[in-house]
Amino acid sequence: MNSFLFEQIENGFQLTVLLLMTVISIYKSLKTENETWSLMAMFFGAVTLGNIYWFLYMMFYRETPYYGFISDFCWVAAYLFMILMLVQIRDRSFHWNEHKALWLIPLFTFAMALFYMRWGAYLTNTVYALCMTALLGSAVVGILTSVKGSARRRLYYACLAYVLVEYSLWTVSCFNWDVAVLDPYVIIDVLLTAVYILIFVMSGKAVRDELH
Repeated sequence: MNSFLFEQIENGFQLTVLLLMTVISIYKSLKTENETWSLMAMFFGAVTLGNIYWFLYMMFYRETPYYGFISDFCWVAAYLFMILMLVQIRDRSFHWNEHKALWLIPLFTFAMALFYMRWGAYLTNTVYALCMTALLGSAVVGILTSVKGSARRRLYYACLAYVLVEYSLWTVSCFNWDVAVLDPYVIIDVLLTAVYILIFVMSGKAVRDELH
């Protein structure tokens, strides 16, 4: 089985998982009228829409989409929904000056953006850097302000894992892996699917704690 065929199979599986979690999140949102489920439904829905375009383009043209901004718009929207969710479930207010090491987050995200600009558009990478700064910061702050062992803290850790896997995915995509037996991009994308499932499970547990 060649790498491209395996990537198609994996993308199809990931898309199926995302569609399922989107539908369940919408159902949970309507049933419980809970904001966390509503934001999760919008997060998974936005990711799914971006992935549908990406997947169909690859199926028809067997290459990376030429107009990638269509998927980028959906994925950026998904990040914003996740950021809103992380802020909404936070236990208490927090100021970045309480932990000055948090200022390393924008240093990291914009340094990575400069690296990615060798292959991508300046504006797109700047927007991603801004989103990831807010998302990574919200996840770390959530971990610092939540109760140890709580479902909320585990959800924050899941979102932190999501950011790290996304960066891993973007980084390996910058290099040519033709000599590899299996493209590392595909392996990390499988891990990304597992992280989506983890976020979904941890969201459910956080909502149960909140309602009870």
